[in-house]
Amino acid sequence: MLPFRSGGKRRFNRLITIVIVGTWVVLMGALLRDEYMPAVAEMADAVQLSAVESDDWFLIRMGGAYAGFGRSRQIRKGSHWRLRDDLRISLNIQGQIKPVRIVSESDVDDDFRLISFRLKVSSGLIGFEHKGRMDGRTLITDLPGAKGSATKKIRLSEVPRISRSLGLPLPLTGLKVGDEIKIPIFDPMDSNKSDASIRVVERADLTIAGRKIDAWRVRASMRSVDLVMWIDDEGRLLKGRMPLGITVVRSDRREIANEMSGTRDLPELVSLTAVPVSGSIPDAEDLKLVRLQVQGTGDWGFPANDFRQKFENSELTVTREEIPKATYSLPNGEPQMEEYLKSSRFIRSDNPEIVKTAREIIGKETDPVKAARLINNWVFKNLKKVPTPAVPDAHTVLLSRQGDCNEHAVLAVSLARAVGLPAKIAVGLVYSGEGFYYHAWVAYWAGKTWFTGDPLMNQMPVGPTHVTLLYGDVDKHVNVISFLGRLKLKVLETGTERSG
Repeated sequence: MLPFRSGGKRRFNRLITIVIVGTWVVLMGALLRDEYMPAVAEMADAVQLSAVESDDWFLIRMGGAYAGFGRSRQIRKGSHWRLRDDLRISLNIQGQIKPVRIVSESDVDDDFRLISFRLKVSSGLIGFEHKGRMDGRTLITDLPGAKGSATKKIRLSEVPRISRSLGLPLPLTGLKVGDEIKIPIFDPMDSNKSDASIRVVERADLTIAGRKIDAWRVRASMRSVDLVMWIDDEGRLLKGRMPLGITVVRSDRREIANEMSGTRDLPELVSLTAVPVSGSIPDAEDLKLVRLQVQGTGDWGFPANDFRQKFENSELTVTREEIPKATYSLPNGEPQMEEYLKSSRFIRSDNPEIVKTAREIIGKETDPVKAARLINNWVFKNLKKVPTPAVPDAHTVLLSRQGDCNEHAVLAVSLARAVGLPAKIAVGLVYSGEGFYYHAWVAYWAGKTWFTGDPLMNQMPVGPTHVTLLYGDVDKHVNVISFLGRLKLKVLETGTERSG
């Protein structure tokens, strides 16, 4: 994360981190979002699951440069299978090389239906662990809580299958050209369902390490992200091509060791994932309105009738909102606000240290707008601005006192909820002179409307150069990958308070 510009108005340059880590987690099937795969639907009759032991190594490249490696194992353990995937990647975030490790381990039955799972994501000081198990058709996940840990139970219609960290969601064999396989994806975090589709394109020769291998080329679409994969007759990944210039190729330990000892020229990820913009936006503190034309292919899911932006007929209008007057006193007791007061895996509003800190910050203040400003300012002043490629848990952030926009937002929301102030994380784009970059900030509840604050940039409210893509907990942030490489913006109009 680059520092604030010196000698001028405070503007934050380039922001990303969890979008990138989240991209890896989603594209490679790890369980950050608690996504599980129910039974395959509409499968060709000849398609079968491939139940063979395997131990595969993979080279991971980004923009042609060595970025890391992965190991994927499928091991027989008595009456069940153990699936273990270990990914170790390096990310160039604003000139700093940040290592990330993602380890997932699952036990499944002979039909590859889930028995239990464990996941660990780590990056220096920041990381998280997650695990769960099936009890009949009930999925039980372990969540950290105020008294160590708690559990979350989700009743499913059937015992799900689980995706691998490398390759197809299921190890398929018996394929033929033209097969189209639909796999319903259930997300217990928000109870939404979507379909992953896999289409067998052709039988093709693939050259790996100078050797030709018979392969199946398949196209997979998962959460609006298009992937191309080459798999062998056992359904094991040979090569994968993903967004952001990411490729994964089956390899061996010797080749990986040689690559590790060489030079690395990793592309800078913030610039790589920037949203191109035609036209410019003035750097004015009194900027009141920005009107943009949304270009590119996609079914864009912008908040269409938000309190600060409107989206209609491919035009997006963002306005600076006025800070409203509060219409209630803390703590908030509105039933419809319960969703924005509860604790979660990442928003740790019930953690004793979070609660204690939040109460110290606001003191005897009961006005939610004034309390939000105190929290916003405290987070800005007390967190060191450091690019952090990890999954931000609010309690960990409070202890480490560092992070980027995601850590600032998740901590501010947790502190707000801890004192009964409804709050939610906004994920979107911020304009920074050269283009739009991914960012996260906060929306607080005043009683009749929301209002915004950016604890990383110390703003309240945010300006019209903040474009909202979605609202939600950290697990929802990976949804922005559907915009990567597809979204383009054109400036149609800007206005200040003087010019209207």
